[in-house]
Amino acid sequence: MKKFLFLPLVILMWSCGNEPSPNSVQDPELETTEVVLFALNDMHGKIDRFSKVKPFIDEAKEVSDKVFFVSGGDVFSGNPIVDFHPEKGSPIIDVMGAVGMDVSVLGNHEFDYGQEVLNSRLAQATFPFICANVQNTGGVLATPDPYTIIEKDGFSIAFIGVVENSSRGDLPLSHPKNMDGLAFQQGADVVAGYRNNAQVLGADLVVALTHYGKEADRKLIDQSFNGSESFVDLVVGGHSHQLYNEVYRAVPMIQSGAHMQYLTKLVLQVADGKIVNKAYTLIDLSEDHPEDLAVANTIAAYNNRPEFYTTLATASHDHDRAETACFYTTALLEETGADLSIQNYGGVRANLAEGNIRPYDIYTIDPFGNGLETYSMKVSELKTFFQSQYSMAYAGLDIQREGNNILIRATVGGNVLADTTQLTIAVNDYISNTNPDNFQQLLKRYDFTTADYLIAFLSKQETAIENDGCDRSLD
Repeated sequence: MKKFLFLPLVILMWSCGNEPSPNSVQDPELETTEVVLFALNDMHGKIDRFSKVKPFIDEAKEVSDKVFFVSGGDVFSGNPIVDFHPEKGSPIIDVMGAVGMDVSVLGNHEFDYGQEVLNSRLAQATFPFICANVQNTGGVLATPDPYTIIEKDGFSIAFIGVVENSSRGDLPLSHPKNMDGLAFQQGADVVAGYRNNAQVLGADLVVALTHYGKEADRKLIDQSFNGSESFVDLVVGGHSHQLYNEVYRAVPMIQSGAHMQYLTKLVLQVADGKIVNKAYTLIDLSEDHPEDLAVANTIAAYNNRPEFYTTLATASHDHDRAETACFYTTALLEETGADLSIQNYGGVRANLAEGNIRPYDIYTIDPFGNGLETYSMKVSELKTFFQSQYSMAYAGLDIQREGNNILIRATVGGNVLADTTQLTIAVNDYISNTNPDNFQQLLKRYDFTTADYLIAFLSKQETAIENDGCDRSLD
């Protein structure tokens, strides 16, 4: 059982090596329990390296009955094999279960497929998803439990989950249409509300399992104090794609990067409900490691989608993010015939690589299934939009920021367009839905997704895609 007490003879040493710190001093009469915790976050559908994960989990279980494996969220969106499976998202849920996942927090991209599909994936999972700061106010989501308590060999951990809600309307960063009827509270406030929860405090450890980002996790810790101590013993985070092993106000906090690059292993020494020592190991999954054959075969079967690997066109060189955004906006401009196309950089999820361009590559660059729309806007209205906080790429006009002013011309060096000039603007429906005050005069809603129109554009190209040095950005 978790206790709040002061241990004067224990110096908390957070070791960054593979063994407990030799400098830590412990009361020789203080009985400790060793617990192993593995963590991933922000996998974004990348299933291929899970066959390397399972041997690490199995090896730990051979010597300990107290092995926990957790996920910091954003399971979906980023791999066409997962995102465009007939049962959207099911391959990674299947593989996570096969390697022994114990619990995952909901990430913002868990909402990308909509609530009904998310319900199916929650029902499919052999492990719980948790989220304490989501409320169902009329949606169809089968609201997950706010926390779960997992016991192994007599040792229990209470995991409390929260997801970020930094988008317009205090929603997570996903398409607003996928969260109709849901409301989200600030995660730090919600976690603080469990500081006197008898069931949570009855566990041997309390872990905040967050998809919240590093700075928000620090705020969560700030609000978690119950007197002179935090009731949260460890924060396992996600969302900001960072890699760290730190201590903030005596509470250890970790994050494991993104895209299955790393797996974190913690070996915790626990006494009287407190972590008195922590050994940290970072496992680089890009390196050669033994693979579990059964999991590898499952992944190979999911990857057997030849339709994703046909050649649409070629790229002359490796595109960076700005050059990829130039390709993206040019394609939508030509497919719609608009005066201007706009794309948010957050929706360009990968870069265009040199060589053959396949549907797999396009769905990796644009995984969200956003719709395509055109709107009528005056130049003055367009300027108001560009004064917002969003980082945007564009094609079709020349747009420059000079001090606090935005100048819009039809061509480079041309005359500045009058504020009353009416334009046709092509955007994805995520942009229009998150900025409804700016996008009001809908001209056309297209039948297919933005990725489908990128593919249509590529299928017409007779020469290699070339955007060398192109950077049409407005920050």
